[in-house]
Amino acid sequence: MCVQACLLFFALDLLPIWTDELFTLKTVQHPVNEVIPIVQRDIHPPLYFILLRSWSELPLPWTGLSALRAFSAVCALLATLLLDFFWTRDWQPFERWLCLLLFACSPCLLLYSRMARSYSLQVVLALLALGMLRRWMYQPASLLFSAGAYAAILALLYTHYLPAVAILAGFALIGWRSVGEARAGIFLLAIVGGYFPWLMTLSSAIQRWRTASGFSSGYTLTGNAALEQLVKIGFGLVSLTIGESFLVLSLLLTPVMLLLAILGARKSQFSPRFAVMLVVAAIAGYLGVSHWVSYPFIPARLLWLLPFLSIAVALGVSHLHSPIARRCTVLVILLSYASSEVLYFRKENFLNLGYTAPLQEIGDTLNRDAQPGDVILVDSFNTDFQALAMYLTGRTSVIDLDQNTAPAARRAAQSAATVWIVRNTRDISPGGLTPKILAEACAGRPQHDTLLEPYAAWQETAMKMAGFRPPPTHFYQLTACGAAVARQTGEK
Repeated sequence: MCVQACLLFFALDLLPIWTDELFTLKTVQHPVNEVIPIVQRDIHPPLYFILLRSWSELPLPWTGLSALRAFSAVCALLATLLLDFFWTRDWQPFERWLCLLLFACSPCLLLYSRMARSYSLQVVLALLALGMLRRWMYQPASLLFSAGAYAAILALLYTHYLPAVAILAGFALIGWRSVGEARAGIFLLAIVGGYFPWLMTLSSAIQRWRTASGFSSGYTLTGNAALEQLVKIGFGLVSLTIGESFLVLSLLLTPVMLLLAILGARKSQFSPRFAVMLVVAAIAGYLGVSHWVSYPFIPARLLWLLPFLSIAVALGVSHLHSPIARRCTVLVILLSYASSEVLYFRKENFLNLGYTAPLQEIGDTLNRDAQPGDVILVDSFNTDFQALAMYLTGRTSVIDLDQNTAPAARRAAQSAATVWIVRNTRDISPGGLTPKILAEACAGRPQHDTLLEPYAAWQETAMKMAGFRPPPTHFYQLTACGAAVARQTGEK
């Protein structure tokens, strides 16, 4: 717990804010009676935001975004306690401590439990809900366990739809057989009754999920639906096993940990019915999230499965026949974890470089060099416009560049003394809209490109193997065209 706390609470402002965190930050600045309609319009359940609003009123040693991230860190610590209380407390010492180490020191947990989002709270409530359901399935007549499962699932529903619906799907398909049809029916009806105030919002969320109209759901790396599922699965498994900032050799550990998890799942003490229920919940959770978001956002939405992956891997290691093999395996995993966490705190080798985007550096440059007669164009397709806007003073006109604003952007660029364009080096705009506007804005003007956030060598190699010719060397690009460049270079 002490090691985990040191990892979680050190330099909470390390990573820059991103759009979802910005929404959290703005929302909790409102009183509770205003928070609920705000999140309802955004189709989020309200519990996380209400708890965070109360947390922000406490006398905390952190301020601003760091204080909100600290709440997520506290939830991660609580999740470790619940993992031990409900699942590992009665195990043999080696298995128990290995499981707790794998979870508490997980690079994936470190990344997502230091964000001002509900990910770690979902882990807490999922552990509680599944722990209570498991005990209720063993003792169907227990009012305590049925009431505990009811309260935990209802709280999870009011925190986030995905894990709660996935667990309920597993229970409705498999778990009810252990408690009986009548008890299961009453339980599910009670869930519906307790969630009645939010059912209409849930219905809207399901409709949006069904149509998957958001840009994130349509963004693909490969352009092929089948290959994209492989990318999503692969990205999720890598993140959940070794994290998202690692040495390239650590990739070899992912299949090893998955094989250990399969071995551990076969040796687990879970009842067959509960194990199948958990698998159904995991599949339902993946299908739900993969239909809604693109590959970089899969692990965060499935973080509630991480404790059970840790359980399976720990049991798999403990069932290796050779003591030397067990010790070496543990050592290799912990060394990989340590190297990943060092890279995390150095902000290096991230799979998703958006989490380390130099937005404040770009904002500082624009605030210093961009003048009132200039215009700043920000590619909204692959750039975090809202987070960047938070760092800008507003002295210079800013346009969020998309298909709707393209005509206005073209007109503004023609009359501006200098055009500043913030973009990702990998263009995903429809029809190459962003490069076209950049070429038009810079035609006949002196141009200067500043590349930021370099890719690691192995990432460039991977992109080359994936067909990028030539592969980009950096993640972000700031382009200036016009008078500011002429002044700096001495051109007339």
